[in-house]
Parts: sequence; C-alpha cells; structure tokens
Amino acid sequence: MAKKKGLISRFIEGPERSETYAMSTLPTNRWQLGWDVFKGNISKMIGLNLLTLLFMLPLIFLLVLRYFNGIAYSITLPLGQNFAGGYPFYPSSVGLEAEVGYYVNRQFFLWLILAVLVAAIGVSGGFYVMKNLVWTESVMVGSDFFKGVKQNYFVVMFSLLIYSVLLALLVLSINLSMVLIARNEGIRWLLIIQQAISYILIFFFTIAVLFMITLGITYKLKFRALIKNSLLFTVGLLPLNVFFAAFAAVLFLLFFIGVSFLTMLAVLLCLFFGFSLFMLIWMNYSQWAFDRFINDKVPGAKKNRGIYKPTAEENVELTVEKSKYAGKHIKPITDYEMEVYELPTSFSRKDLQRLEESKEAIRRDRDKYEEEQAKLDSSADQVIEELYKNDSAKNEDK
Repeated sequence: MAKKKGLISRFIEGPERSETYAMSTLPTNRWQLGWDVFKGNISKMIGLNLLTLLFMLPLIFLLVLRYFNGIAYSITLPLGQNFAGGYPFYPSSVGLEAEVGYYVNRQFFLWLILAVLVAAIGVSGGFYVMKNLVWTESVMVGSDFFKGVKQNYFVVMFSLLIYSVLLALLVLSINLSMVLIARNEGIRWLLIIQQAISYILIFFFTIAVLFMITLGITYKLKFRALIKNSLLFTVGLLPLNVFFAAFAAVLFLLFFIGVSFLTMLAVLLCLFFGFSLFMLIWMNYSQWAFDRFINDKVPGAKKNRGIYKPTAEENVELTVEKSKYAGKHIKPITDYEMEVYELPTSFSRKDLQRLEESKEAIRRDRDKYEEEQAKLDSSADQVIEELYKNDSAKNEDK
C-alpha cells in the first residue's frame, strides 16, 4: 500500500496519485531506462564525467607519455633505415623495434600502479553515482560521488590492481614473443598462438574487472566471491558482454579510426560524456544481469529497480484506477479567470486560506461543468431514444 500524505501536504499539493499509477509512468525495459537517465540528467552526466576525468588525468598522462616515447624512439633509433653508413652505428637491428615496444611498455607499467591508485577514486565514485541514477534515486553528484569513494574505494582499487598486474604480464608476453619472432628464435606458430591467447585473455579480464566493479558497488561480497561471480558473468554472458563493452566504449573507439575529424570529435565528446556514458551503459547492463541471475537468490534484494514490471494484481488495480477517469468530462483549459492562488515566499494563515478558496472555486467550477455535460448527455440520450421509438413505430405501421 502506498504511504498516505500528511494533512498539510495534501492541503497544499492536492489529492495524491496512488503508487501504482505513478509507477506506471516509469520505463518498462532497460533500453528505455538508459535513454531516460541520459536525456533527463544531461547536466549531471556532464558533471559526473568531469569529476571522474579529474582523477583519470594521471592515467591519461601516462598513456600520452607512452605514445610520445614510442615516437621519440622511432625517430632516434635507426628503425627501417639504411645501415650501410651513418652515425651512430648499431651492429644489428633485428628485433630492435620489438625490443623498443617491450621497453616502452615496461616503463609504462612500472608507473601504472600509482595512476591506478588515483583512478580508483574516480571509478568508485562515478559508478556509485551511476548506480543511483539507474535506480532512479535522487542524486547530488558532488556529495554522492565522495560517498561512493568512501564506501567502495578499496574494492575498486584492489580490482584495478589485480587487473593491472594481469594486463602487464599479458602485454609484456606479447612484446617478448614479437622479439623472438623478429629474431627467428623459438617456434613461430606457437608464438603466434601465444599472442592470440594473450589478446583474448586481455579482453576476458577487462570484462571481468568491469563486473567486479559493478558487483562490488551493488553488493557487499567477500573478495573471493567477487572474483568468482565476475568470472561466471564473464563466461556465461560472453556474446552480450562483447556487444555491450563495445557499445559502452563507442566514444573511445572513435580515436582508433584514424580520421582527424573523428579524432577531434571524440576528444570533445569524451570531455563531456566519455566516462559517464560508459558507466551508464555498463551499469544498466550489469543491473539487468543481476536481476536475472542474482536478485532472486539474495534475501531482500529488489528486482527491476528503475523500471516498471506490473504483476497481475497491479494490472487490475491500474485498470480500475484509470477507468475512474475514462468516462469523465474534462473541462478544456480556457478559463483564465480560474487560477490557483500562489503562495508568497513568506506566507501566513490568510494566504493558506486564499489558496484553499481558489482551489475550492476550481472544484466548484469543475463540478458545475460535469453537471452541465451530464445534462447534455441525458438530453442527447432522450433524443436518441425518441428517434429510436419513432423509427420502431414507423416500421410497425409498415
């Protein structure tokens, strides 16, 4: 049962709608919910993105530095040059480019740990705010962001640290296999298979850490259970995971197309929506997965938060409630003399009395309109009945 309003609230706000009627206006599926959250919270999405971006700056700086280090080494080292002459002299260039890639990535991963410690602040706060938005709860971006950091920082931090270590091992193994292939050392086809498996594992662990983050923010789980459930979701929903991971990262993928216009557009869009849109899509998808596989097994857990899934009893109640208004005549809004008295900032008992008098006048006017329409309906029914009788009499005479 919906909780009744207090006397003063009903006095000022008017009659309340039932909870079922209000719930019926919510989205009925996750796609509608995601769109409603985005279009109804543009300013919050931008604010959340900028706040998250602030704590991502060390990681972004490292990525940019890694990129320019690669360019610098390619310029200073004689990669692809003619070695017949020139200075400096390198005795052998075989595998040199692959070694440079290994060295640049090794330096990057040594500093990545520090960047991850800072990035975990933005991830834990950002995903917590997005969870509340997806649950259609009231959100204050600033205060809720740091509340999420306080509650979820360590879970997110340890998840990202584990992922960083696994990512470093896999990327460096790819670089080492490239060095061996360039030097014609080892079995070539085995090294190629090893690279392919490493790329698959990188994607696999990326999906797993995303589920670890959303699971850790949504539920209070032990770390072992967190890892186990995230791996189960990663394997069990593999085709959907591929689609939604790409869908969530669509703005970031624009960087890899190689068109200058799209790169500039990606920078602009990511500045305002990149991280927040990614978190919205992935959190919304994760909540769907949790509703399907977890929430029925968790005591007290609520399913379909933010969307409306009516039961059979609610359908009957909603139909009955709507039917109360189906046969009523609604007066057109053309009478500008009938207005609700607006309360001033500092109002007195007299102002409340004027408010009630204006509302009472509107009620009387409404009732009068309904009575007039009822009389017209009754007259029309009588005319129709007389015409029917006349037609029946004529048919009998014939």
